[in-house]
Amino acid sequence: IGGDAALTAAVDEFYARLIKDETLAPFFEGVDMEVLKDHQRKFLRLAFTKIPESIDVGKLLLDKHQRLFGMGLNATHFDSVAVHLVGTLQHLGVAQELIDEAVGIIAPLRDVFVKGGKSGTRRLSLRQKLSKVFSRSGRELR
Repeated sequence: IGGDAALTAAVDEFYARLIKDETLAPFFEGVDMEVLKDHQRKFLRLAFTKIPESIDVGKLLLDKHQRLFGMGLNATHFDSVAVHLVGTLQHLGVAQELIDEAVGIIAPLRDVFVKGGKSGTRRLSLRQKLSKVFSRSGRELR
C-alpha cells in the first residue's frame, strides 16, 4: 500500500478506528497497543506479499485469537473490522484497485472467525455453567 511509512499510517489509523468502535473496544482492553500494532504490520507485510506455503494463515489466526473467541469474538466482529480496514485505506487515499486487492486477500479469512466464534460460544456457555455452579456454592469463578 505504499511502503513502511504508509503501512504504519494505515495501522495507526486502523486501530484508532477499532478502539473507538463500541462493539470492538472490549477486545482491546488491557492490550499493549504498540505490540499489537507491530504484530499487525508484520502480518500485513506477509499478507500483501506471497505467503509462504509453509504458513497456514487460517490456523495462525485461529490460534492467535483463541482468547478473543472465548470473549465472544465472531464473524460479525470480523465484518466490522473489514469495514474499518476499507475505511482506513479510503481515508488514506489508497487506490480502489489496491483496496479491492486487500479485500480479496482478507475476505477468505472470515471463515476462521465463523469457526472460532462457534468454539468461543461453546467455551462461553461452559464458563456460564461453571459460574452458576460456583455461585451456588458461594464462590466466584475467576
